[in-house]
Amino acid sequence: MEGGSEPALRVELEQRFQLTGTAQQLIAMLASRQTDVDAAVDAHVDANPALVRRAPRRCRWCAAALERGRCPACSGTGADVRELDPAAPVDARDQVLQEARALVPAGHEGDVDLVMALLDGRGLLPAGVAGIGGPQGERLRVALDAVRAVAPPGTAEPDLRACLLAQARWHAEHGGPALLVTLVRDHLEDLGDDDLAGRLGVTPSELSDARAVLRTRLTVAPLPLGRDDAGLAPPDVVVREVQGRLVVEALDAGDLGLTVDDELATLPLGAEAAQWRDAHVADARRLLYLLDRRADTLRRVTAAALEVQEDFVRHGRAAHRPLTRAQVAERLGLHPSTVSRVVHGAVVAVPDRRVLPLAAFFGTAEAPREAVARLFASDDPPHSDDEARARLAAQGVHLARRTVAKYRAAERRHGAGAT
Repeated sequence: MEGGSEPALRVELEQRFQLTGTAQQLIAMLASRQTDVDAAVDAHVDANPALVRRAPRRCRWCAAALERGRCPACSGTGADVRELDPAAPVDARDQVLQEARALVPAGHEGDVDLVMALLDGRGLLPAGVAGIGGPQGERLRVALDAVRAVAPPGTAEPDLRACLLAQARWHAEHGGPALLVTLVRDHLEDLGDDDLAGRLGVTPSELSDARAVLRTRLTVAPLPLGRDDAGLAPPDVVVREVQGRLVVEALDAGDLGLTVDDELATLPLGAEAAQWRDAHVADARRLLYLLDRRADTLRRVTAAALEVQEDFVRHGRAAHRPLTRAQVAERLGLHPSTVSRVVHGAVVAVPDRRVLPLAAFFGTAEAPREAVARLFASDDPPHSDDEARARLAAQGVHLARRTVAKYRAAERRHGAGAT
């Protein structure tokens, strides 16, 4: 009896171990960003003959269905890096050069050429250029403004800190955490300190979200030499507008063109070869399962957040409504840690072509913060926090005086970083 049950017990334990391993892989996949997922897929395709990459079904950039390998909506492709029209500029610098030349007065295009020629390999500009005096200096500053207007944020800044700060300001102005500006300006050296959240007067979750954006969206090379979009990762989630409705898309394995080689999977083989083949087929199917689960979880979490934050997506920070990860977890029947893993570092492309951190959909104070900021920036700002509290209450925004003071101070710090 005991001898007969031992093999069954061994199989059960092996199955439990396999499930545990798959669960661990799923947890890691949920916390991975798109660049990490793409790297893992590339490695599996190279190493596993049972995993096949065919033509993708959807655009990696806007999730529209591809037509003959091209996106009819944004001219993107299913590739993880945009493929360019052969007639388009060879690299991003050519594109910036053409657009910036169109912004300066006729006859001054050579000034733009000079600014672009002075950029180093990362897209930064020698510090002394902006300080050149006289008419030539003024013309160069006009050209510099034109380049910065059309180039990725952080381009043509004099040093790395200024470059990162310009990017942080851009993200903060386009739905990212305002705390990002403070971190880059004042705390690059102590980002890992355990007490940083307390010193900044923010929650650990707010600090974690800002750190994630800093790590995943800021770059030391805003305009590197090379082909357009080099190193640019597609979004994790896409929100599209379809007939007036916002629709959430996250690409699964089939959308990416990944599948198991059915011919290899069913090929008659000897015992040893079949064992080798079956192991690779199982590994391929496990990866497809993980990709599908990641896409489904991203889609569900984003869709649940979007039900609350549609006005935020359409109209900006002032329309942000209070929403926590725990609320979304309860609504979807997920563990709060699962939602936190999915949200951490993920980015969402929205219909107006902005790319927002998924974390920007969460929080409890964005709209009140925006109301305080707008009130103090108005032509008739309040003279005290008590006056501000009363005027906000008349607008339907009810805050304690100390909360008004806290938000005012926070906005002043972030505003100082944007000047």
